Amino acid sequence: MAVVEQVTNSIGQSYTEPYGQSWADGREPEGLQSDNDQRTMFTARSRRVALLSRVVEKEILPRLAVSRASAGADTAAAHMTTESDTIELVRLLLGDEDDGAGTFIHLLELRGATPSSLYLGIVTDAARRLGQLWEDDRCDFARVTISLGRLQQVVRALSPRFQAAAVTPSTHPDTILLLPAPAEQHTLGLVILSEFFLREGWHVIGGPVSAGPVSGGCDAAATVGRTWVDVAGFSLGSASRVEGLTACISSVRKASKNRYLFVMVGGPLFLEHPELVARVGADTTARDATAAVRQARGLLTMRAAAE
Repeated sequence: MAVVEQVTNSIGQSYTEPYGQSWADGREPEGLQSDNDQRTMFTARSRRVALLSRVVEKEILPRLAVSRASAGADTAAAHMTTESDTIELVRLLLGDEDDGAGTFIHLLELRGATPSSLYLGIVTDAARRLGQLWEDDRCDFARVTISLGRLQQVVRALSPRFQAAAVTPSTHPDTILLLPAPAEQHTLGLVILSEFFLREGWHVIGGPVSAGPVSGGCDAAATVGRTWVDVAGFSLGSASRVEGLTACISSVRKASKNRYLFVMVGGPLFLEHPELVARVGADTTARDATAAVRQARGLLTMRAAAE
């Protein structure tokens, strides 16, 4: 019960009612003059807290238990790959053979690595190393682009085995829009992220295409204006594109059919500078794909409990 109260309080403190009226911390909105009004609002708040406690106990905690067990298994499997394995994968990606990387990944699976641990471990590390090679001018753009294309083929080849553990989607699944920031060129992380959301029963729209042009309107705004979206997720790899993402998120919020749209952002830049999350107008970020799925589900569960 103490865990339930702790999680409930944590969620409640982070949720803000529309128009900035907070109920979770006990502060009542301005304008409530009569005792009857105050008693009514206090009763409503008590019911919401009770409902939120039940949701935490019945929904969030079981999901956390399953997620942590799965994460533990994936972490153990990830330890089966080494730094030398990552170096070898990058070498194969940069080599002359198109199928060398895929064959190597298959050998790692035979050693016990799971698709999930490969996604979160060696595949992500290899993509980061390729990007670093480009930034350091140790590889030209064309070669890195070809290598990243091969890495995306590896991700797609792992997909059927990864999705074999997918949950049965509901009749009306929650929808997430996944897009790179305007002019962002690093999109492999979105491909991997979409795999995790799909496996958890989400309806995923968008993909590794730009959220909008370098200047002008935001294509993502048009999408949320005509399609109901529960969560919008954007990836960002370069600090030079922060302002473009800020303008895009602002446009998305204004155009959204869902007035309670949640916005998530991801990329190493936000982990290094978490203050940028609020600066671009997002609600949260996550350290990896599994954490992103948990946070997105938690945000929607919190919203449902507060309604």
